[in-house]
Formats: sequence, structure tokens, C-alpha cells
Amino acid sequence: MDIGVETTVNEATGLLDELEGLLKRQIELAHQGDAAGEQFDVLTARAGSLVETVSQLGPSGSGQFQHRLEKLRKLYETLSLVVAAEKADVSEELGRIRRGRKIIGTYRRNI
Repeated sequence: MDIGVETTVNEATGLLDELEGLLKRQIELAHQGDAAGEQFDVLTARAGSLVETVSQLGPSGSGQFQHRLEKLRKLYETLSLVVAAEKADVSEELGRIRRGRKIIGTYRRNI
């Protein structure tokens, strides 16, 4: 392996490590109900930047990266599911609040 290829592999490995850590942290925040917070947004932006950089390096064809990429895909799927569940919970709560406000408005008009 020549130095240029080795550097690219080492760089890609470091980027994949960072991306994995970011996805795990986002999952953690989403489980805590903080998927709409500023920290989550910062992590999302950084993860997007890393995905762009990794895709430019092109390690996906390499056998040694296939396992890592599959692990990242699974983390992303987990994150998507957790965020979707959080969104459903928030939507349900918002519906309850709207119904409550409507009931209060009805009581006010009838008093």
C-alpha cells in the first residue's frame, strides 16, 4: 500500500469513527427528547459534512469499509426511528394541548 492510499484509508477511518460517534450521540439526545434542540442540529450539520467528505474519498468500494458502512446505516436507521417516534409523541401531545385549549375556550364562552 503506498503512502497516498494509506493516508486516505486512515483519514476515512477517522471520519467514519467520528460519524459513528455523532450518530450515537444524536440517538442519545433523541431518546432524551432533545431531537429538536440546538445541539442536535449542530451534530446533524457535522454528520452531513462528514458524509459528504467520506463520499468524496470513496471508501465504499473497499471491503474493509463495508462492515463499517453497514454499521453506520443501522445507526442511521435507528436514529430515524427514534426521531420519528419522538415526532409522533410531540404531535400527540400537541393534539392534547389543542383539545384542551378548545375545551377551555368553550367553557369561557359559556360562563
